[in-house]
Amino acid sequence: MTRTRAALSLLLVALAGSARAQTMLDQQQRLIDIHDLLLDLPPVEAPGGLRAGQVSLGIEIIGIPPIDGSTGSKKQITASDRTPLFPRPRLAVGLPAPEGFRAFAGLAYIPPFRIREVSTHYGAAEAGIAYAPGALVAGLRAHAVYAWSESPVTDPNTRDTLRTFAVGADVSSGYRFMIGPGSVTPYGSVGVSQLGGRFRVTSDGVVLTSDDTALTLLAGLRLLLRERWEAVAELEVVPARLVHPSFRIAYVLAL
Repeated sequence: MTRTRAALSLLLVALAGSARAQTMLDQQQRLIDIHDLLLDLPPVEAPGGLRAGQVSLGIEIIGIPPIDGSTGSKKQITASDRTPLFPRPRLAVGLPAPEGFRAFAGLAYIPPFRIREVSTHYGAAEAGIAYAPGALVAGLRAHAVYAWSESPVTDPNTRDTLRTFAVGADVSSGYRFMIGPGSVTPYGSVGVSQLGGRFRVTSDGVVLTSDDTALTLLAGLRLLLRERWEAVAELEVVPARLVHPSFRIAYVLAL
């Protein structure tokens, strides 16, 4: 019994030593990671949503949850202090694919307009293929993101910068239900992203970097009316770090 208690005591001491207190640098890197994740490119689309020759032109609205900007005794200004939502134009094109499959490629872009002292110059690309022989669909998608953001973070009178680069992939599955003049497709996906952030404090030139790998879980619902109007709602969960919704409205046309 004495030996057992001694072994348990040593294990508890080892665990306590490995769970170090979070430093101010850890907290700052947490903020970089959260903002990188918000700039990442979720599908906001059911797998196999476009046939060859179809084009989806729309706008995505990303919901920004409350973000605690505390770093030590300081309070950083975060994205949620400026706006609860931000828009992202997106274009997707259905590509030729083997029988029973559907493929697509897409782009997203945000020009560097300044709104409420915040601007983001953003570009992203994605491509995917889905096995879609019938109502049940399974897909694979890859994406890449590059963004340059300027906003007051450390002080209301400064314009600090965040450079974001991300690459990732996800697998997804959905089931299409035909309802009246359209269809409803619930879907889910699991993905992983490699994110790199470089944050620069303008006032003193301090640079902080963060490299992070994130697992993402998604659940969404796509509504397509008359093969023309598309609405998608999606909830993204990054375990222990971020939960936020995204929405997309698009018009689908045939080339």
